[in-house]
Parts: sequence; C-alpha cells; structure tokens
Amino acid sequence: MKLVRNVFAILLLALLTSCATYSTRNQAFTEGKQLIARGQLDAGLKKLEQAAYEEPENKEIRAVLTREREAIIGQMLIDAENDRLAGELELAEQKYRHVLEINAHNERAKAGLEALNLERYQQGIINRAKELLAQNDVEGAEAAVRAVLQENPLHEGARQLVKLINEYIVRTEDPGLALVSAFHDPITMEFRDTSLKSVFELISRTAGINFIFDRNVQQEAKTSIFVRDNPIEDVLKLLLMTNQLAYKILNNNTLLIYPDTPAKQKEYQELVVRSFHVVNTDVKQMVAMIRGLVKAKDIYVNEKLNLFVIRDTLEAIRLVERLVAINDFPDPEVMLDVEVLEINRNRLMDLGPRLPQSVSFSGVPGAGAANVALDQIGFGLSHFAVNNQVVIDLKKNLTVNDILANPRIRVKNREKAKILLGDRIPIFQSNATATGVVSQNVTYIDVGLKLEVEPVISFNSEVSIKVSLEVSTLGARETQGNATAFRIGTRSAETLLSSRDGETQILAGLIQDSDRRAFAGIPGLIDLPVLGRLFTNQNFNRERTEVVLLVTPRIVRNVTQPTKLESEFHSGTANAAGRLPVTIRKTAPQSLAMAPSGPASNIRSVFGGAAQPAFPSEDADLAPNPFAAAAAQSSGATPTLSLLAPSTVGMDREFTATVRLVTQNTRLTSELNLTYDKDMLEVLDGGEKSGTRTIKLGREEPSGMTAVIRFKAISANPGSTEIAIQSMATQDENGNPVEVNLPPAVSIEIQ
Repeated sequence: MKLVRNVFAILLLALLTSCATYSTRNQAFTEGKQLIARGQLDAGLKKLEQAAYEEPENKEIRAVLTREREAIIGQMLIDAENDRLAGELELAEQKYRHVLEINAHNERAKAGLEALNLERYQQGIINRAKELLAQNDVEGAEAAVRAVLQENPLHEGARQLVKLINEYIVRTEDPGLALVSAFHDPITMEFRDTSLKSVFELISRTAGINFIFDRNVQQEAKTSIFVRDNPIEDVLKLLLMTNQLAYKILNNNTLLIYPDTPAKQKEYQELVVRSFHVVNTDVKQMVAMIRGLVKAKDIYVNEKLNLFVIRDTLEAIRLVERLVAINDFPDPEVMLDVEVLEINRNRLMDLGPRLPQSVSFSGVPGAGAANVALDQIGFGLSHFAVNNQVVIDLKKNLTVNDILANPRIRVKNREKAKILLGDRIPIFQSNATATGVVSQNVTYIDVGLKLEVEPVISFNSEVSIKVSLEVSTLGARETQGNATAFRIGTRSAETLLSSRDGETQILAGLIQDSDRRAFAGIPGLIDLPVLGRLFTNQNFNRERTEVVLLVTPRIVRNVTQPTKLESEFHSGTANAAGRLPVTIRKTAPQSLAMAPSGPASNIRSVFGGAAQPAFPSEDADLAPNPFAAAAAQSSGATPTLSLLAPSTVGMDREFTATVRLVTQNTRLTSELNLTYDKDMLEVLDGGEKSGTRTIKLGREEPSGMTAVIRFKAISANPGSTEIAIQSMATQDENGNPVEVNLPPAVSIEIQ
C-alpha cells in the first residue's frame, strides 16, 4: 500500500511539472489578459510587457504580447482612418499618435499623420475656394479646387465643390487671354476686303493690344467682317479662326500671331505634362479611350502603378481631366444571399414473412457445409439440415432529411462567383509502362452542390443573374482491372434570372423521385392467387429528393450616373481638342454680316459706342451693310431673298455662298433650286455633281432661314461663272403661297 502511494505521488508531481511547461503562473500575464478582455487595452498591454520582461524566455507570453499588440494597433489605425475620412482630424491625430506611443516605428501611423497635414492644407484651399465662389470669382474657385483634385482626385469636399461650380460654368476651362480690361469692351467693326495688317492696327490702337506677327503671316491678305457691339476678345478670336491664324499670350497686353498650321503649332504651342492615377478602371482601357477621343500627342502607361502620363496642350489636359473623372467610377457590386435547400423524403416498409429458402448439407460428415438451393440437393447425399427459422417483418420507416446551406457572396458587376459545398472524391488509377513499371495517379472529382453566378447590375436597380446549378451525388463503385471509379448522379440547371434589389427569386423543380417494390418468397407459394400474399415478404421503398435554390440580390454599390453638367461639355475641334467654341453676341438682323464682297476696301470701327477714325481708303464713302437693304425691306409685308458669294476666287480654292430669307414671319417655309456650272464649280456636300441643288428654308429646317453652301473652284483655266436661284416656292403657316422676289445671279471670277 505504501508503494502504491509513492508511485501515485511521483506521477502527480510529473503531471504538475508537465503542466507547468505549457502554462505560466505569471501574475502580470494573467492580469494583462483580463484587462484586455475588459477593454482596458493600455493597462493590459503594460501588464503583458511587464510579464515579458520578467520572463523573457517564456514563448507563450511573447506570442500573446505580440498578437494582442498587433490587434490593438490595427484596430486603432482603422478607427483613425475612419475619423480622418469623416473629417474628425483632431481625433484621428490623437489615435495616430497613440499608435506611435505603442510602436514608435509604425509606418502606417506616420503616413497617417502626413495625410492629416495634407488634409488640413487641402481643406484650407477648399475653404478659400468657397469664399471666392461666394464673391462670384468662379475662375479663382475653380483653379483652387483643381489644385486639390490634382493631389487627391478622391477628395470628397473638392468633388462636391466642383459640382457646385459646374452650375456656374457650363463649358470646359480655357486658359483665356487674360489681357487688359479694355479687351472685354464692346466694339463695332465693318471691314470689307481689308488687309489683315490694317485690321490688327485698328484693334491695337483701339484696345491697346500689342501684336507680334510670325514671318509667315500674310499680313496683306484680305478679310471682311461686319459685327456690332461685341467684345474685342470674341471678335479677335473669330477673326483669327476665319483666317487660319492662332495666338500665343506673351504678357497681359501682347499677343504673338502665327499661322495655325501643324508646323507652327509645334513651335509655339505650350505643352503640359500631367500624371493621372486611375483608381477603379484598367489604365489600358482608359488610355485607349483618351487616344480615340482626344488624339493625345504623347502618352506613357505605367501598368504597375495603374497610371498614365500625358503631354499635350492645356486645353487637352483639361479635357482629359473630365474624361477621367466621369469614367473612373468604382464597379457596381452586389451581395448575393443564397439559400440552397435539399429536401429528402424516404419511405421504407417491410411486410410479410421471410421463410427458409436454402438448406445446408455436406457429403462428408464433419466437413464444412455450403449453402445451396433446394433444387441442388441430389439423392445419395446425407447430413443436410433446413433452417427452421421464420421471420415476420412488420416494419415501416419514414426518413426526413433537410439540408440547408446559406452562403453569402459579394461579387462585382459582370464577374463570376463560384460556390462549392461538398467533397472532393479521390480516384486512383494505375498505369503500367512497357518496362513493367507501375505508376499511380490520383484525380479528384467534386461531388456536392456547385453554384456559379454572374450578375449584371443596371442603373435602375435591377440585377440580371446568370445561374448555373449542379447537384451531384456519389453512387456505386465501379472497378475494372486496377482502375476504380464511381457512378456520379447529377442534376443541373442553367438559367437567367432578373430581379430588383432585395427581391428573392426561387429556382425549384430539381426533383428525383424513385419508387422501388420487391417481393420475396418460396417459388410456387408466392404465385398463389390470394394465399400467396401470406407467404410473401414485401419491400416498398420510395425516395424523393428535391433541391430548391433561393437567390436574393442586395446591391451594395450601384452604377454611378454622372450628371449632365459632368457628362456633357465642349470637346473642341478635330484639330484642337478642348478648345472652346468661338461665339459672338446675338444682335439684330442688320447688325451682323460676314461675307467678302467686291475689291473695294471699306472700314468703319466703333469702340465703346464712340466713333473711331477709319484708315484711309480709296473710296471715301462707306459701303453699307450687305444685308441692310434686305433687313429694311423685311419691315414690310414682302419677305426678301438674298444671295451672296465672293466676286473673285482662286483656282482650286474653296468658298461659300450664303442664301438668306429675311422676313418678320418666321413660320414661312421655302424650297428653292440653286444652279451653277458643274464644269467650273463643285459643291462640297457629298451630293450629286449635277449643277443644281434643292435648298429648304424654314423654322423647322436644320439651316433655319439661312443656308450656307460650300463650293470649290475646279476649273482648269481662269474664267467667270455664275451662281443663280432658278426658282422658289414659299408658303406661310396655313399653306398659302407667298410671293418672294428672286435675287440676281452672282458672278464669280476664277483667277
């Protein structure tokens, strides 16, 4: 008995020693874990650090300390980031500094403090932009906001302020002339076949603008313009555009004028380099769109950083900014709440007696017996026995088996998601080579429930889901030689579901219904008409399996729809992306006319409402406005039709002819036939070169009451030709004919 006690004491001591190896009795360690569990994180960490200092070799303490410290720091960083995004900058800074107190070398906390400083700086700019916008300084506010978006394209305050600024600005940013204030004063100018040098000299004296001309500018070229009470800036831009000239700003009152040709643009156009970080879209797709729309000069793509660098004009850069802003949206996402229910119903019934159906016999006494049927018993054999046990089955089993799987999966728009609930069954295969070497391969078969979904999210909160469902079960084993396989029972369905956000769709009907009946008994007795049921064992087995799929889409992030102000804006011309359209003010009909006329050169200029001295001209009398007579006649009841075209045109040159119906009744509709010599002139509208054109005028027509037809002089030799209106039919709003006098034919000299 004493020996037993000693053995028990030794075993207990060994057990306690073993437990001490895997656990610690450090009081600071225990208190630290308790404090962390109660939410006192700082005090708990200090206790754990104390325990690690007391037992530096204890691996358990070091592991727990490291794990808890990283978990606490990670949660603090998440909270600080959320506070920063919510605008709580002071609270976020406290949490970042708290992290640095725990771990002075934490890079995320240092980066967070730097981001806070940048956030404060950007917020100051946003506040300044709001003040400028309140003072109606839209351009200054936009420039400030643009500076913030260049540093942080996702700045929420800047993006909201941009939407507010877009309500004031309906066109893209233009660097603008930014010249002296007199450049915006109104001017009235009437020039007919006047040299460009004279026109620019008049503008220079009137507005105080200095012009420097490139040596290739043809200053003696003739131009004609008739405009009243429009800013000098708009008139100058229109004058430069119509004469294929461009400008470059040298200072606040000096412009460099040069020909608007590709060679001169390369010499004088200032280019800007800008990097764009693409956040949500593939950078290659974004660059392909920009190359197709903007025709950018130089683009470099960095696929690793998902950014591209563009080098182009300032107007093109501003256009690219808007294109990136309205296309770099996050992909829509949907949370699919899937419920898969597999319903099994099994009904088994055994009824009736099980009578002896075999005997045991042996031809040799004492030897083992084999079971054979009664018809195998031959004469001359002895030592056989019949099983005398009779079993009566009275059993009925009902089995109900419901398997529910409720996975939730979050998937992006037009991306596939797969769910597999089941097993992977290994299949072993043996392969023998010609040398007798046998190798075994293992392949796996997925058995269970396999679900594939591909959602398509539309902007009206509808989700179309392409569903592929497959339910497989493992069947009997099949063996052939050294190869082993299984029978796989499969039920599959593929469909396209469409539902709204939060609406549940049900896919059911994958039913497998089997009904098996078996009868067993002694031959002869089982075949009796009525009494055979008393000697028959009956087995009924009915099994029914159904799979039901319920899919509920819940949109996490819908398709982003930019507003009209964000998605519709001017994109410039085919040769100059991002350039603003040249416009002039709307004035009375007699106040604006632009068309070259005869060789005489006549000038009249009025600046700020006061008449200015005109340059000397061969003709002392000022030529009237070409449309002045038609406008004067329009005050009466009879409308007037005018036809204008240049009197001289160079060979192989293009020009325009203008047909205008001047009337007070804007509801008139007219159809006229214009004729020309097809051997000397060609109409550049893509139609037939037949020598005639049918022109429709009216309020509902695209050209309105004025039609401009582009011609090209195709005559091989100098000569003269005419453009005339052969006939015209005019009706009022009631269908009544209106008489209109046809203008005389216009004679054109081709030189």
